[in-house]
Amino acid sequence: MKNNFLKYFTLLFSVLVISIVYLSTVGIETDKFNDQIKKRVLLINKKIDIDLKKIKLTLDPFRLKIFAKTVGTTVYFAKRPLALESIKTQVSLNSLIKNKISSSNIELKTKSILLNDLIKFIRTTTNKPELLILEKIVKKGHIIIDLSLNIDENGKLKNDYIIEGLIKDGSINFLDRAIFKNINFNFNFQKDNYDFYEINFKTEEVNFISKKLNVKKKKNSFLIDAIVENDQSSLNSNILNLLNLNFENIIVDDAKFKTNNEFSLEIDEKFKVKNIILNSDINITQLKYKNLKIINKYFSEVDDIILLDNHKLNLNYKDKNLSINGGGQIQINTGEIDEIKYFINKKDKDLRIDSEIFLKNIVLEQQDFLKIFFPQANENINFNNHKLKINFNNNTLTFSGSGKFKIDKDFDEIDYFIEKNDNKLSF
Repeated sequence: MKNNFLKYFTLLFSVLVISIVYLSTVGIETDKFNDQIKKRVLLINKKIDIDLKKIKLTLDPFRLKIFAKTVGTTVYFAKRPLALESIKTQVSLNSLIKNKISSSNIELKTKSILLNDLIKFIRTTTNKPELLILEKIVKKGHIIIDLSLNIDENGKLKNDYIIEGLIKDGSINFLDRAIFKNINFNFNFQKDNYDFYEINFKTEEVNFISKKLNVKKKKNSFLIDAIVENDQSSLNSNILNLLNLNFENIIVDDAKFKTNNEFSLEIDEKFKVKNIILNSDINITQLKYKNLKIINKYFSEVDDIILLDNHKLNLNYKDKNLSINGGGQIQINTGEIDEIKYFINKKDKDLRIDSEIFLKNIVLEQQDFLKIFFPQANENINFNNHKLKINFNNNTLTFSGSGKFKIDKDFDEIDYFIEKNDNKLSF
């Protein structure tokens, strides 16, 4: 008798173990819960229709939960389809015994879909004008979304949703100011907080990368904070215009640059950009600057194009006020390489430049006002090893410095200050 009991017990236990293993790994398929899942989805929005395949049930024996999952589902809203990879929910064993799903969690995963198709689908659910603008600026891209939703006891959607996914090969024409392409990133969205990471994109043939970008919703606008950098790339005038560095005299032929940029800005629901704050560390291998006419008038041997080499600068932009601190090598005479430090400030049409230069050699063309002080001077005055400060503020230009100078045969020491304001000049 005991042997028979042991055999039956062993057989029953084996069947139970095999059943648990089978349910945990392979599972079973059924369509008996389809109507209940549709009702759960309708709690989110009554205008949603859903085409369900058979549901696969798998067991989690440690939490005494059944996972219900269906693959190849299509969701319809206003007859516009959206293809899903799967819908998944948790069901208690008690619910399964009662033949009723009572889960409060739904997980949806989309297939790879066109970004514009998703925007059009969302527009059918909420006809906000900013979605129309978004549809116009987004040119291409694919998106995959994993969505986790929780439903309260009254059947209403909770605010603790999590949306994760990725966008691949996106392209945006941002209000005709810039075209961003090859956009790739991962994202995690929660209520009023949106994180983007592992970002890379290209604009004006420059590749940019960012480990993370954060967007927070504040009333009717979005606050954006990010750190973006790029590897050494060719610099062009369109990049300068994008950064609001539209100096007329800058020439960027053959220039290479590398940056690390920390910025924040605000975008309202009509995609109007405001409150831009930018802090950038920039390395530029070479930059050319077309000389100011007023400098050529006094320094005739200065080249028409000033060459800047290996410059490191810090750029700050806030409230339409741009300031640049930097330094590096400068070539104002062919064959002569000198050192320069500078501060540039530009707001609207107002331009201020403060610079310090150590010059090995420069020639000042004789001026009428100088004949009062140096009547025996040659046609040109030579300067050697000069520490020179040049300040330009709109129409006012000043020079001050010290070093050696030669007005006839021999070099002497000199300290000087020259100011030019419109047609007035003082020495």
